[in-house]
Amino acid sequence: MPPLVVLLLNYFHDLAVAMLAANVVVIHLCGRIMGEEAGQRAVLDRLTRTLSRLTMWILVYVLAAGGVRARYFMAYEYNPLVSRQGMVTALVVKHIVLIGLTVFGILGMRRVRRRLRTSD
Repeated sequence: MPPLVVLLLNYFHDLAVAMLAANVVVIHLCGRIMGEEAGQRAVLDRLTRTLSRLTMWILVYVLAAGGVRARYFMAYEYNPLVSRQGMVTALVVKHIVLIGLTVFGILGMRRVRRRLRTSD
């Protein structure tokens, strides 16, 4: 794979992770803030449907680009000045936090969607 393509995939992977985190937080906050009035429920329903769809597509991209990133990690991102143990620890902590945030967001998104379905 051309180096420029790998670098762009890495950058867009980071951007997609940020979008994923923002989406799940927005869905969670909207679900908590918006009330049960018919107009607000309609807005919340449309918003969560759109953001849920976007979140799933972003998640697919993050996983696919993450595979490419892992494949080319040693060639493009490994820094020999950082100890291997330190780098592994940092990557593990990063992934635990981001996976936790994603799971929290998806569960919250499902809870909001379920609440909207049962309130009809």
